[in-house]
Amino acid sequence: MAGGSPKRPESTSDGWSPRTEASVWLGLGLLGVGVVWFTVRAIEIDRSLDAASRQLASARPSDAPPPAPAPDAGAEPHLALAWTVGAPGEPAEPQASVRRAAEELLARRLPHGLRRGAVVRAVADAARAPEEPRVLALDVRAPGQPEARFYRFDGSATGRLVDEEGREPVPSQWQAPLAKLRRTSPFNPKRMHPILRRVVPHEGTDYGAPSGTPVYAALEGTVSWVGPHGGHGKWVAIQHDNGVETGYAHLSRFAAGLKRGDHVATHQLVGYVGSTGRSTGPHLHFSASRNGVYFDAETLLATRLRELPADQRDAFRTEKGELDRELDDIGDPLPAAPRSGGEDEPASPAPASDSTSQPRAAASGARRQRR
Repeated sequence: MAGGSPKRPESTSDGWSPRTEASVWLGLGLLGVGVVWFTVRAIEIDRSLDAASRQLASARPSDAPPPAPAPDAGAEPHLALAWTVGAPGEPAEPQASVRRAAEELLARRLPHGLRRGAVVRAVADAARAPEEPRVLALDVRAPGQPEARFYRFDGSATGRLVDEEGREPVPSQWQAPLAKLRRTSPFNPKRMHPILRRVVPHEGTDYGAPSGTPVYAALEGTVSWVGPHGGHGKWVAIQHDNGVETGYAHLSRFAAGLKRGDHVATHQLVGYVGSTGRSTGPHLHFSASRNGVYFDAETLLATRLRELPADQRDAFRTEKGELDRELDDIGDPLPAAPRSGGEDEPASPAPASDSTSQPRAAASGARRQRR
């Protein structure tokens, strides 16, 4: 039949026509191309941002501060302490060992030793306490005395305490007649005698100490007297080669076998503290004379000072500044217990096992990092 019905398009077995199937494949192809393009662009953008970041970092001004360094895990902690000399109580280690070391250093460094009631602040290397306490800085405030600070500066190769002016002590040939000096009465040509109640020259220096405390020769020499000597009680005198004669009075007993004419070495035992003769309590009367004329024996023990070498002063000032800041941050300690006794009636300190080298203290609790 001419002009019959149109021919139906062929279809696949699943009902899709060839044209539809082609359109689907075309769409999937375009989608894949788009995904690849966006992925490539993302990678390029990421690389561009990274390059820009490196460029900005390299363009930073040379004087810009560097980033803060990471904490030093191996830095040594410091132990900060404060205490009052003579306050009651037994501190725990490592504080006790640091205080003992600090007081021994100060007893040798201060003209009249470390006095009861003085406030001491200390910075120490905590890593070495208590077996080997190493004191780094000290601040001392004694009643009626100006504040004093001392620093351990190893640049001097001596390890001795250096004062605020950068001066270190010069070793002296004279040594203290007692392990610890606690002056109770100075040399005084016009002193009112505490027993006679009249002006009698005090021709020596009195150091308070418990009866039985060892007494040592201040310098080598020849024993010129050993025995009773009037108001001096049991007395030892030593004639030294430099023309000075030193005396050690009010002893409880003499060193075994000591006799006149013996040669004694520096710091050799000559006797023990007592209260024989005209005395108000156990103490050592230490005197010095030349050609029969007495002078202040403490001048023999006075510390001479010398400045650090010029090439060490800058390093000392830097270290001093760091330690000063730590000392300034230490809190106030507990006060010392009140004590009776006059200038010429020395009070015996506590026994060696509980001496003033182990006072009660208030630790600041600050542990710092030394860099």
